[in-house]
Amino acid sequence: MELLDRIHRLAARGDDLSRVRAEIDRLLRRAVGYDMAAVSTVDPATLLWTSCFVSGLDPRGAAERERVLFGLEFQGGDPNGYAELAAAARPVASLHQATGGDLSRARRHRLLLRGLDVVDEARVILRSRDGCWGSLTLYRRAPATPFTEDELALLAALSTPIAELFRLTLLRAALAAPDGLDHPPGVLLVTGSGEVEVTSADARAWLEAIDDRERLPSAVRAVAAGAASGDGLARAALPARDGRWVVLHGSPASGGDGSGDRVAIIIEGARPAVLSEVIAGAYGLTARERQITGLAAQGHSTRQMAGTLGISPFTVQDHLKAVFAKTGVRSRGELVAAIYARHYAPHSAAGRAPGPYGWYLDEHLVAS
Repeated sequence: MELLDRIHRLAARGDDLSRVRAEIDRLLRRAVGYDMAAVSTVDPATLLWTSCFVSGLDPRGAAERERVLFGLEFQGGDPNGYAELAAAARPVASLHQATGGDLSRARRHRLLLRGLDVVDEARVILRSRDGCWGSLTLYRRAPATPFTEDELALLAALSTPIAELFRLTLLRAALAAPDGLDHPPGVLLVTGSGEVEVTSADARAWLEAIDDRERLPSAVRAVAAGAASGDGLARAALPARDGRWVVLHGSPASGGDGSGDRVAIIIEGARPAVLSEVIAGAYGLTARERQITGLAAQGHSTRQMAGTLGISPFTVQDHLKAVFAKTGVRSRGELVAAIYARHYAPHSAAGRAPGPYGWYLDEHLVAS
């Protein structure tokens, strides 16, 4: 698939998040066709938005449009909710299909999209094996036709590669801000002959965790070989000596054209998605309450939470009541809305950089 190859080459270029999103918008607009788009990153622990790139829409009135859309999302019940879609087998959905062609059945169409002459909305959840890292929301306006099944299938096929591209981009940004993370990622340069040329202190620590015999693990060579061929999403995971998992990401150090003889390898520990210590500290949440809050934000039902955590639904309800009391809300929708308004929206409005493990690079993050 030519489009997939372009995404792999884009990953190898090493652009920042703004350029990556603009290029993804350009590629998808040419391949699928749409009039407006919102390309967002999300915190995998809560699925709440950490940044957003909008194209094809007058920036005037953006704050009010966002207020309406987010308010409906937190209330729930509208078709193709982001949290609902993140848990679905297929991470793509069309509003035209979901409403049987009667878009007025969706509150967001009645309150907002109708005024923009929207005839269809495609939502795409960007999830990889490590979690959900963003979303695409694509709009077609009259006189365009709704998205076809083939176009939705193409977007579904691209969901994981774009998610991995986003996370790799965030990882590269984290290398420049290591003080904001526990156990930050490291980077090493590998020559065409498979020898390490330059290694950061953090990378050396991760290599030591993998193998203390001062030799380069074969997985590093394999990722380097894949990246040298131009694959910007070359990746491998392997166990460390202490039981943790270490993940390697490779890209050509020459900028992605495959002609250079050095490859950059980003090395990091595989980490669970966790609520930021900023949120936990603000409300005094216990470890279990943090888990409950994260699952609630991701749209899990009481029964699903109970099954995930191995506790009874009654215990889940007790924890939820405690969380509501600490955060000053009365429902799950209010809880998620409050967390976003108090902790995510100010960072996003200030243009702060989202991190590769959720939350933001300018705030300390608990790694486990």
